[in-house]
Amino acid sequence: MTHINRLHSELFKWAFLPTLLLLALSACRHPEVVEQEDLTFAHGLFILNEGNMGSNKASIDFYDPVTDTLYRNIYPTVNPTVMKELGDVGNDIAIYGGKMYAVINVSGKVEIMDLQARRISSVDIPNCRSICFADGYAYVSSYAGPVEINPDYQQRGYVAKIDTVSLCIVDTCHVGYQPNGLVSDGSNLYVANSGGYMYPNYDSTLSVISLSDFCETKRIPIAVNLDQIVYDANRNTLYVRSQGDYYTQPEILYELNLLTEEVKPMPVAFKRMHLLGDKLYGYTGIGKNWQMGYLDLSSFSFTAIPLENQSELQTPYALFITDNDLYLTDARDYVTPGVLYRYNLSGQLLSKQRTGDIPAHFCMKK
Repeated sequence: MTHINRLHSELFKWAFLPTLLLLALSACRHPEVVEQEDLTFAHGLFILNEGNMGSNKASIDFYDPVTDTLYRNIYPTVNPTVMKELGDVGNDIAIYGGKMYAVINVSGKVEIMDLQARRISSVDIPNCRSICFADGYAYVSSYAGPVEINPDYQQRGYVAKIDTVSLCIVDTCHVGYQPNGLVSDGSNLYVANSGGYMYPNYDSTLSVISLSDFCETKRIPIAVNLDQIVYDANRNTLYVRSQGDYYTQPEILYELNLLTEEVKPMPVAFKRMHLLGDKLYGYTGIGKNWQMGYLDLSSFSFTAIPLENQSELQTPYALFITDNDLYLTDARDYVTPGVLYRYNLSGQLLSKQRTGDIPAHFCMKK
C-alpha cells in the first residue's frame, strides 16, 4: 500500500477524519472531465490515486512530460458507460503485454484496460493488494478476508494467478496473513506477509511460491508487518521493507540474499523505494524531518537529494524514478487533491501539478 499499512493504517487514518467532511466529499463528487473529446495518451505516466476509503474515489491521472500536461480523472471520460467509475481505493497499477491493470482494493477487483485507459474487463479478487507479472500471467496478492482489525484473524491470504490472454483466474495459492507486495525472479514469486489486520500478532514471513507448480515451497522469517519488495536481478537480492508495529518496533529495510537466504538490515529504512541501476532511491523519516536520497548498493553509502521545495511538501507519498527525472507525490491531508512534483535527479523542481486524492502508484507508458 502506502507509507503505512492499509488496514492498521486506514481504519485508524479515516477514523479520525471529520465525519461530515467525508459525507460532503462523497455526496458532492464532481469528477473533473478533460475538455478533449478524443484523448490520446502517448508517452508518460499513469498515476493511480487511492481516494478516501469508503467514498468510491479511486481515479487515474495521466501526466505527459513532453507537454508538461496532467489529465485528471481520465477513467470516466473514456469509459462514460461504466457504473461507479473505477471503484474504492486504488492499491496498485502496472502495464504488461499491452494492457494496464489497476488493483482496486476495497471494491475487490482488478480493472483491466488498454493503454488509453479504456476498460477491457475486470477480475473479482477480494481485498486485493498488489500485482506483478511473469510468463504471460498476472499475480495478485489478496487478503482474502474482510476489512477489519482482529488479532484472532483466521483467514490466510492468497495469490491469484490470472491468464493475461483469457483474463480469467486459473489458480490460487495460499500464503501467510494479509500479503502485500510481491515480485518474481522468473522462477519463484516472493510475497510479503504483513498480518497487518492482526495487531499485535503480526505476520513476519516472506512466502516463496514456485511458478512451475504454483505451490508455496517455504516461508522465510524476516520481520513483522512486511510491505514493499524490490527485486535486484544483478545481485540475486530482495529488498524487503518491514513497517514495524507503529509503537516499539521501528521501520527497517532488509536485504535478503536469494542464494544463501541470509537476511540483514540496511542502513536506511525507506518508506517508498525505486531501484535504478546500482541505486535504490527512496525517502525516509516522518513529519518535517523526512529526507529524499538514494543508497548506493555497491558501497551501501547513502546520498541525500535536497529537494528545491522540500518544506512545501506536507505528506510525501508515491515515488517513481526515470533516467532523468524524479517524480514524487504529496498526499497532503488525504481528503483534498494531491500534488505531483517532477524534479531532476539533483532535486531541482521542474513541474508541479494537481492530482486526484492520495496519488499513490505509478506506471510508465513508453
